[in-house]
Amino acid sequence: MNPQLQKQIGVGALVGIVLAGLVYFLLGGKRSDLEATNESVKILQADVDKGKLLKQSYEKLREEVAKQDKRIEELIKIMPSETDYGEIPYRIKKIADDAGIDQVSFSLKPERKDTYYTEKPVEFEFRVGFHSFGQFASLISGYDKIINISNIEFARKTDNRSVYPASVKCTISAFIYNPEPPPAEPVKKPAAAPKASAKED
Repeated sequence: MNPQLQKQIGVGALVGIVLAGLVYFLLGGKRSDLEATNESVKILQADVDKGKLLKQSYEKLREEVAKQDKRIEELIKIMPSETDYGEIPYRIKKIADDAGIDQVSFSLKPERKDTYYTEKPVEFEFRVGFHSFGQFASLISGYDKIINISNIEFARKTDNRSVYPASVKCTISAFIYNPEPPPAEPVKKPAAAPKASAKED
């Protein structure tokens, strides 16, 4: 073989080995960086997947909250106002007349406050027939605002000459929407002015 060719092959091989060594050593750090980057990508992908699941849950929850808000708004519309409450004794008297029972008396009872509403009960006494009181209760259920009839107490009349065979006491409550206002933030005290240092004579 030509010595010149041998020399060229030897130099080429040596240069190749040197280049391979340089590439290995120079790119060794890059390989570590690539592995670290791949690991970071995996972690980020897991976070992205988790975020997508959270977003789906959030969307479902938001739809559910919107439905509940709409339902609450509809309920608020049929809750009595303070004005409605003032009219209840007169409206109940009319319903009693329509049902054929006689309202004897009514009295306002202490109200009971809850977080979102105030229950305002009124106690009524009627002279009734059993069937006519059933009709009265049915008419109460058709009242256009949310009211509740409770504490029904019947007493049979012993006087056979009475037009009404029984008397009944009951409580009719209006539930007035008035949520408690959010608590007021505490008033911040102004910062104390720095004391003036005494002047030296």
